[in-house]
This record gives sequence, C-alpha cells and structure tokens, in this order.
Amino acid sequence: MILVSSPEEDIWVVAPEGRIDLTAAGSIEESLNGLISEGRANIVIDFAGVTYMASAGLRVLILALRRVRNLGGDMRLAAASTNVQQVLKMSGMETLFSLHDTVPHAISALKARRAGPIV
Repeated sequence: MILVSSPEEDIWVVAPEGRIDLTAAGSIEESLNGLISEGRANIVIDFAGVTYMASAGLRVLILALRRVRNLGGDMRLAAASTNVQQVLKMSGMETLFSLHDTVPHAISALKARRAGPIV
C-alpha cells in the first residue's frame, strides 16, 4: 500500500509500506510519476512503514530525484529504518539523498530550500 498526502502546500508525502521489492517498486514508481507528471516536484518519501528495500527501489528513487530536480524541486527521505539506511550506504547513495529523522524535519528542509538564502 502507498499513501500519498499533502500536509503542506506544494509538498507531497509518499508513504510506502512493507517490503520494497521489484513488484512494490513498480507501484511506487507509478505513484511518483503521477505526482511529477502533474508538476508536483517537492516530495518526501516516508519510510516509517518500510521494512526492506531492494535495488529496484533505489532505481525508482534515483529516477524520481532526477525528474523533480529537473523541475526545480527536490525529494527528501524520512524515517528510514536501519535496514533501508544500510542499503543506501552500501550502494553509495547516502550522499545523493537528504535523509531526515522525521517527516516534519524533511518538510522543514524542503521549505527552507524553497525559501532560498536569506539576504
């Protein structure tokens, strides 16, 4: 199951649950592509309900990150379990993604990014 919500204007939270294997990665990709195709380019992925992520999940995240950045947005990851963090680290992707402890922290980081530097 994948829940999609918008707790903040122009920021969307995608919350997959369970294992992100090849099958689930396809569903997540479909959800993300739908948002991005509609111009929704500020996305938080809430990993609180995810117990495992395969390389297919990484592929989906990388492609989505590229697309949102091409639209001038960004994507943040939140509440990743130790297992998911290990997958990111072992693949060398922990430096590509901004990882936050909670969804509210990820949303705040996206808001700060959109606001730009204070002059």
